[in-house]
Amino acid sequence: MPLKVAIIYNDPFADSPGEIGESEAIIGVLEEVVAVKKALLELGHEVQQVALRKPLETVRQTIRDIKADLIFNLFEGFDDDPNTEPVVTAMMEEIGIPFTGNPSSVLALTLDKFKMKRVLQKANVASPPAQVLTPHDILTFTLNFPCIVKPKDEDASHGLTRASIVNNMEQLFEQVNYISSNFRGQAMVEEFVDGREFNASVLGNRELELVEISEITYSLPPELPRILTFESKWFEETDYYKGTGVTCPAPLSGKLREDVVNAVLASCRAAGCRGYARVDVRQDKDGSIKVLEVNANPDLTPELGIARQAATRGMTYADLIQKIVDLALE
Repeated sequence: MPLKVAIIYNDPFADSPGEIGESEAIIGVLEEVVAVKKALLELGHEVQQVALRKPLETVRQTIRDIKADLIFNLFEGFDDDPNTEPVVTAMMEEIGIPFTGNPSSVLALTLDKFKMKRVLQKANVASPPAQVLTPHDILTFTLNFPCIVKPKDEDASHGLTRASIVNNMEQLFEQVNYISSNFRGQAMVEEFVDGREFNASVLGNRELELVEISEITYSLPPELPRILTFESKWFEETDYYKGTGVTCPAPLSGKLREDVVNAVLASCRAAGCRGYARVDVRQDKDGSIKVLEVNANPDLTPELGIARQAATRGMTYADLIQKIVDLALE
């Protein structure tokens, strides 16, 4: 049945460019908006675009004024505070309008990488040991090198560079200081797992279904650590972009595939994911799967991520978008 659908997203032109050159990811949301709108129109739905702008206090009324059967939620938080993403989703919950993707509680949980780790630990899902540090408590460090240092509450590889892998206390201090200075005061430090890297997407509400598994493949110069940096996603002329690829479906043996699937589904259930999500994992030196992150409402850009994985299942992009709409209406 045709629906009136409003696509909400953060207006990248209303935000100021990031001080450390990471506005590309914010502008990239427009590619998603165009693709989702095109798919919804192909499916026969009536579509309106609603670009959300600061201040946050005005957003509730903007959402309240939307006349639609459903909101397709592509809002990723304003550029200076990703924590506004679950806040805006909570507004939709309060107003009572159906929306796609995960509830505010799940978005808030998965955005806080360290809190999500505690949830995984409680659910007996293996994940690398980690600490939250600032430059003032660096001497409380208890992990084993090498480690990866990343923002505690960011996505889209914000803050990840070749310097993110640290091998001694001097490098640790420098990177914790950098992350703390640029990303709201706290850094998450995690023991680095340098094995094969996979990600897998799921669809569903009470019952979650694996879409497919992709493997991240690296062909980098030996001095560059094998991680998904911000450059590898957004800057085409860099070694990281050129040396980072994806194989989908991932070439996995029966046992390894089973281990990845079990870790992905257990992680999403522990987080309470609804609609669609993606989980990033790595294989450690002993061959065990370690969950790195759970990503609620992951990127829907065509031919990437979940869209690529859905295509291996015979789903068109429009099929995927309709499935996400149907899950929102359940």
